[in-house]
Amino acid sequence: MAKDKNSFLLYCDIIHTVEKLNDAQAGKLFKHLLKYVNDQNPIPEDIVTEIAFEPIRQSLKRDLLKYEGIRERNRENANKRWNPTASDRIPKDAKNADSDSVSDNDTYNIDYQALLDFVNNTFGRKFQVVTDKVKRAYKKLLKDGYKKEDILNAIRNCKESDYHKQNNYQYCTIEFFSRAEIIDKYADRTIVTESDSILAILNRKK
Repeated sequence: MAKDKNSFLLYCDIIHTVEKLNDAQAGKLFKHLLKYVNDQNPIPEDIVTEIAFEPIRQSLKRDLLKYEGIRERNRENANKRWNPTASDRIPKDAKNADSDSVSDNDTYNIDYQALLDFVNNTFGRKFQVVTDKVKRAYKKLLKDGYKKEDILNAIRNCKESDYHKQNNYQYCTIEFFSRAEIIDKYADRTIVTESDSILAILNRKK
C-alpha cells in the first residue's frame, strides 16, 4: 500500500473464486490479503492461497499505480496553482481549475451519441439519453488518465464476459462504463482490439 493510503478496492467478482474454497481456505486467503495490504510481505501458506490470491494481487497493483498517478498529477496541479512563477499556472479558483461543465470544447470530449449507440448495439439496449452526470463521469475518467480505447475495450470485454452473459447484460449501461473501477476491471484484459474507425466515431466533431 502507498503511504497514507488506508483503503483498497476489492472487486465483487472474486466471489466466484472464494465460493470454490472451504471456510478454512477462505479464511487463509482473507488473512493473507490483509497482511499484503499492510505491507507485511506475506508468503502464501499453500498453493491454494497462492493461486486464489494472484488475481487479487494483480488488481491491487493496477489500482495502486493508478492511485499514485492521480496523486502525482494532483501534486503538480497544486504546484501550478500556488507557484507564482509557473508559466503554465492553473487558476487559483477551484471552479475554473476543474470545471464540471460538459460543454467544454477540449480533448476530454466524447461524442456521447456515438458512444450510446455503440453500447446499445453491443448489448441490445435501447437507451436514448446520456445525462449530464454521466457525461461528467466520462470527462473525469479522461482527466484521470484513462483513454477512450480503455472505455471501448471495457465494453467489448464485458460483451465476452461469462458473468455478464449469464445476467443478460443487464448491468451494461452507458453509466456502468463511466466508472473507474469497471474500466480497471475490464479494459486491461483485452479480448477485442478496437478498430480505428470506432475511435474516429468517438472523436468526431459534433
